[in-house]
Amino acid sequence: MSDDKKPRDSKPEDWQKTLPFPRRWIVYAAIKLVVLALVVWMALKWQGLV
Repeated sequence: MSDDKKPRDSKPEDWQKTLPFPRRWIVYAAIKLVVLALVVWMALKWQGLV
């Protein structure tokens, strides 16, 4: 028999508690998207495509 330590009835909002600032997860996601867009823009600009 295997003894799994993982709870079977985890709530969907549990992943929010692992973020650096769990109460403002929307802001965290928005910052990640802005940084990703900036990196893509800089790469395109460097290649001369923008």
